[in-house]
Amino acid sequence: MRLQALALILGLGACTMTEAGAPETSLTLSPADAATSLVVGGPLTMIVQRPSVSQTGADPVVAMSLTAGDGATMSFEALNHAPENLMAQTPGGPLAQAMGLTEGSETPTLYGARANQNHGAPFICGPDGPVSIGYYAAADGAVTIVGMKSNITFETLSDGQSHPVPFSPDQICARLHFRQG
Repeated sequence: MRLQALALILGLGACTMTEAGAPETSLTLSPADAATSLVVGGPLTMIVQRPSVSQTGADPVVAMSLTAGDGATMSFEALNHAPENLMAQTPGGPLAQAMGLTEGSETPTLYGARANQNHGAPFICGPDGPVSIGYYAAADGAVTIVGMKSNITFETLSDGQSHPVPFSPDQICARLHFRQG
């Protein structure tokens, strides 16, 4: 019985409640290649807060932070509200393409930088940091994070449908590869 209780406590250890009551998940992201290690300096702690509902009835704000070993923290918010942001995140869609995900079925998540919520200097994409990042976790534990200098945009063509504007590779300011754990 004691071992079962301990296993339950350890299993729930990565999921806690924030002060506001939102479930919080914490992961350690270890650099998977030398280039990523050079950029971030070592493992990052990623914390994602997922409220179950918002106080206004709208989609809840999903917050994510990345913290480096020196305590510098970058804060982001899931872009899960605007139609264009949702279209960018479709399986194999514009965000997946910009991230270099090639299977065609990957569904990455788009996060926008949260202004005035960082601690220390940005450690991704130079001193100004990224405008947004794409995040994708594969089933095997591989994590890809891509920093972007601009957001993916769409245009409405004469047929009335929205199509993504080609995303320039020079708008990618970081390609980072991690392993969970």
